[in-house]
Amino acid sequence: MLKKKQYHNLSGCIAGIYRHSKNDINRYVMDNGIRGTQSDLIMYLYDHPGLSQRQIARDLSVDPSLLARDLKTLTDQGLVSREQNPADRRVNIIALTREGADMARDRIKAINNWWVELFEQNPQIDPQGFHDELRCVYNRLLATDV
Repeated sequence: MLKKKQYHNLSGCIAGIYRHSKNDINRYVMDNGIRGTQSDLIMYLYDHPGLSQRQIARDLSVDPSLLARDLKTLTDQGLVSREQNPADRRVNIIALTREGADMARDRIKAINNWWVELFEQNPQIDPQGFHDELRCVYNRLLATDV
């Protein structure tokens, strides 16, 4: 049973898992100068097309000004497009270009393979249970950010 005074270790574990997976995955995909947050953004846009910058910033828990900078970089590289929402010209709708979608698929494939390998090497970890617990925490955090 985890004690309250050990809860801080959860954040360290989550951060370590994230960094470890990113480092390993970067060996398998060409990075094209794409930084970690930009890579996450590309994969997120692949799974969630047609969102506004505000929605993306909220969902990824990224500072809106940092997101705007990353979107500009990805737009300049031809990976992302921004279109004004016809219903509200102040809102930009973000989408991947064909090149961005290709990059996202490569990265998603690499990260899925990383997790498959991890679970195969550690059969004591239940992939579905692990996913469900993390998804529950993430959804709860999203619900409190509204």
